[in-house]
Amino acid sequence: MKSNSKTKAVGTSCLRHANYRVLFSVVAMLSLLAAGAPRASAWGITWSDEFTGVNNQPWSGNWGFETGGGGWGNNELQIYVNSWANCHIVSDGTGTDSQALRFQAQTDNGQWNGQWYSARINSYGKHLVGPGSYVEFRCKFPNSGKGYWPAAWMLGTVGGGWPACGEIDVAEEVNGQWENHQSLHMPGWDPTVVRTINSSTTTYHNYGAWWPADGSSITFNVDGVNTATFSRGGGGTWEFNNNNRFFLILNLAIGGNFPGNPNSGTGVNGNFFVDYVRQYN
Repeated sequence: MKSNSKTKAVGTSCLRHANYRVLFSVVAMLSLLAAGAPRASAWGITWSDEFTGVNNQPWSGNWGFETGGGGWGNNELQIYVNSWANCHIVSDGTGTDSQALRFQAQTDNGQWNGQWYSARINSYGKHLVGPGSYVEFRCKFPNSGKGYWPAAWMLGTVGGGWPACGEIDVAEEVNGQWENHQSLHMPGWDPTVVRTINSSTTTYHNYGAWWPADGSSITFNVDGVNTATFSRGGGGTWEFNNNNRFFLILNLAIGGNFPGNPNSGTGVNGNFFVDYVRQYN
């Protein structure tokens, strides 16, 4: 199987270095499901951040900022900063409670070819997710042209550096397309499913990952419809066993080997909105 892969500098810590994605032109071991994973409505919420409190930054009890530039292993252009302008809660009448967390990518000169600044937050050391959980991100993506790469995803805490720690990409949108990319990353296997989501830049949609208690599989979901299941034994070294715990990540990247750099048609001040993050058990 041939992949359209992006280079990545593998660091000693998944926390700092893992911002790598792989989109396979051929999706291996893909099982489309009509049923299987439980629907969130049948479970109870055991943890969530609803992102309430307009004009506040995300609560430090749940999230910490990752900062810095250097390309993040993918030659990306943004410098991540802990800045109110790049990440704070706003009023949004299209959200479930009329509030949402907004990530905004900006340049220092207001032009597409300036220095980009954005934000990335994670729940490392604050909240971890394990097997027996359904994790759901409710997102609305930017529609600002080439180079934008918002993501809602998770990294593991055992196994060492990336990709041995494991990665679960629940929601990714590239270049303003109405497509969601859902992937797993582990040594030797990067299965991916791509699904077209109508109006993903103007309407919130729910993007989820169901992880059974025995850690044997991951089922992805969009708006209550299962999109794919990838299972232990399907390929590579399975890093999603029941001894691993994952932390949550939200970020808005710009440019790089994937998805490519902005151009003269790229808009600045593009927004990535997150209505909520919820864990069901």
